[in-house]
Amino acid sequence: MAQQTPYSDKRFLILDDQAEMRSSLRNQVGSLGCEQVTTAASVRDALQKLSVGSVDVILCDFYLGGGTDGQQFLEYLRTRRIIGRGVLFIMVTAEKGYESVVTAAECLPDDYLLKPFTADALRQRLERLLERKRRLARIDQLQDAGNWIGAASACDEIIAARDRYLVDALRIKGNALVQARQADNAIAFYRQVLSMRPLPWAKLGLARALQQQGSAEAAKQVLGELIDEAPKLTAAYDLLGKLHQDSGNTDAAIEILDKACRVAPNSLARQRSIAAVAEQKGDFARVEQALGQVIRKTRHSPLRETADFARLGNAYCEMGEAGKAVGLLEEARATGKEAAADPLLAAVEAIAQKKAGNAEKAAAALERALQADPAALTDDAALNLARACLLAGRQDSAQGILRRLVQGNPEAKQLHERITAVLRDNGAPDLAEQLVAESIREIVQLNNDAVRRAKAGDVAAAGEMLCEAAHRLPTNLQIMANAALVVYLDIFRNGLDSEKLRSAQAFQQAVQAQQPNHPKLAEIAALAEQVRSKYGRSD
Repeated sequence: MAQQTPYSDKRFLILDDQAEMRSSLRNQVGSLGCEQVTTAASVRDALQKLSVGSVDVILCDFYLGGGTDGQQFLEYLRTRRIIGRGVLFIMVTAEKGYESVVTAAECLPDDYLLKPFTADALRQRLERLLERKRRLARIDQLQDAGNWIGAASACDEIIAARDRYLVDALRIKGNALVQARQADNAIAFYRQVLSMRPLPWAKLGLARALQQQGSAEAAKQVLGELIDEAPKLTAAYDLLGKLHQDSGNTDAAIEILDKACRVAPNSLARQRSIAAVAEQKGDFARVEQALGQVIRKTRHSPLRETADFARLGNAYCEMGEAGKAVGLLEEARATGKEAAADPLLAAVEAIAQKKAGNAEKAAAALERALQADPAALTDDAALNLARACLLAGRQDSAQGILRRLVQGNPEAKQLHERITAVLRDNGAPDLAEQLVAESIREIVQLNNDAVRRAKAGDVAAAGEMLCEAAHRLPTNLQIMANAALVVYLDIFRNGLDSEKLRSAQAFQQAVQAQQPNHPKLAEIAALAEQVRSKYGRSD
């Protein structure tokens, strides 16, 4: 019978492109009593293994070959929630590369191991890190579930205890308050932390909270000071670039992002940010430069994103190189399963094929794009699909797409400007201002009519109106919140209906996920509890 150790029940994944290093790491992990050890030679192999079984610890070499590094792999795992916060991710790197690895880390691994290291050094590191994971396990679960208020409250226990994980709890609580959109509380919290100790992460958090509060200039000032104090903290450059972009200062945005690239040149996310700013500026040659790098690094990697091909294809079209765009987009569709059904790629291809003079192929691409669920379209996909429709002479279809986009985002002024630009630049300038104003007026009228019916006692009819609108406009939180309220009220007054209950719960959860501090959530939760109590429901 194998000897039991603290690591016997832990599941390990070792990712390294060098066979001898995988074997060495496996032997070292095995010497600690670990019996559940899986190895992977590539990112694709690692993702496949993660898809069929969970792990507790990932040991990942930084230099993986094939254009992808360990940092990019970690960002991919975390941003797509392939692993939870409870999974320990340790980056393995040679000492000579340590500096570049650390400065690349916007999405931080749990720790670094410098090669070469002994099994005993690995054991000591694991012991410390796993103890930390155990102490923060409940907080990690709450964060993974998106319960940011609960996570912040759970941090208070550790903060009060003032144990060795105090700084971890402070950092997590501040981020949780920002995620919960409690900007004022987050600002006060970060300022309190900074009054005790000048921690760079707290200053960065303060800037994020100020941004959320709408104090962009104050946030810029904090970030400027932070970059001077901690010039290798690349996340500060990224946020400052976003603030400049949002204020329309695209030159300043690109300048600061370029500085970040000199500190850490391998970030795919930053190159995508540069491309987004360059698009806003109309500098499509710079879009080509930035996205060209991203595609070269990810073309044959599972980390590639169809949106990169679509945006680069659009840049080629804007530069008058429709044929080049067609070749790129057809390649993307032919070499990626996810690309074949991607509405953004299809919409941009429809535009490129039309500009290249391929009418039949343009029509086929447009039909593929129109097959997508309109409510599931991203903003970029909807805007490009509307452009494709306008080029094809299908103005009614374009107006429907853009009307839905406005009504789903009635407060998004920058998006409204992009919508009017699409109409103005694609043959419908007379509709540019009119469509936005009318679309907002329609959805406000619908919401007001439904609320008026509910107050008059006709909650069933009001619920039907709001449910239809909520399903059509899942990003309009006012509509979603009112739908949840009115449907719960309908159930409370007129009897339990399982389908209506599921709808109300779905709307409530959607609002909670998108805006945890939405002003109507408390009222919705109270009414939901009354429904559960009246009908003896536990769900």
